[in-house]
Parts: sequence; structure tokens; C-alpha cells
Amino acid sequence: MDWTRPHSITANFRRDVSGATAVEFAFVAPVLFLALFSIVEVGMLAMMSSGLDNAVSETARRIKTGRDDAAANAAGFEDQICARMGGNVAECRSRLVISVQRFDRFTDANAVISAPPAGQFNRGSAEDIVLVKADYVWPLMTPFIATAYHRDGPMQVTLGTRVAFKNEPFE
Repeated sequence: MDWTRPHSITANFRRDVSGATAVEFAFVAPVLFLALFSIVEVGMLAMMSSGLDNAVSETARRIKTGRDDAAANAAGFEDQICARMGGNVAECRSRLVISVQRFDRFTDANAVISAPPAGQFNRGSAEDIVLVKADYVWPLMTPFIATAYHRDGPMQVTLGTRVAFKNEPFE
């Protein structure tokens, strides 16, 4: 019986480095892919935030200018915003909360601008001051982003936009 053979097998195994790169990559890959997905998600958040801002501004402009196709109620206003954002309108409506409020002075509107929207709808009339608030809940995919942003629940963030304006003398 040769006792030197098992010793030489373990010695050869310790010296063999042919699979070291694959093992190192297995340790680094999850962190690398998580960082990559986080970067993609930051881009998606920026795109959704910009899309929400533009959709609310364009939809609010219909009220400001007194157009005939301006929304007459909260559901119609949400539909117009979701149509401009693209994607599934029903899913968008389930994530979106709006408020359209009329005020006598801009200082009154400024006092409630940071409060979350509650679904009320009063577009006012000519030369009224109107505050439009919209919050959109966006689900997150990566935990890095969940800790970086103010979250409203597990793995989600609320994107918000506010628009205050004085209606034009359209009547």
C-alpha cells in the first residue's frame, strides 16, 4: 500500500489554480449584478418621475386654459394623466392619487402643497388659483434603491409632483 499517493493528490489539488477565476467570479457576480440592476432602476425612476411631471403639467394645462376636453372629475383627470404616461391605464390608476383644489390666494395653496393628495377635484373657473397634486407609487426591484430613497412601504417609493397656477380668463 502506497501512502504517498493520497498526499500527492491533495498537494496537487492545492497547487491547481485553474478554477480560481470561476470561484472568484461566483463571489463577485451577485454584487455586480445587483449594482447593475440598481443603476438601471435609478434610470427608470428618473424616467417615471419626468413622465409624471410632464403628464400632470399637460393635463393641468387643459384646466388652466379652459379647454373643452379638460377633465370634469377626478376619474377623468386620472385617466388623462395615465394616458399621457403610457402603459396599462388600469395599473396606472391603481398607483395614482390626485387632488385638484381651488384657492383664493397662492399663499393658501402654498400652505397645503406638501400634504398628500386626497382625491378631491375642484378645477375652479376663470382666474381662480388651482393647485394640482399627484402621487404615483412605484415598486422597487433592488434593496439598494429602497434604502436610498424615502420609502412608503416595503420596496416601493412614491413619486410626487405639484403644479400651482392661475386659470386664464377663458370665459
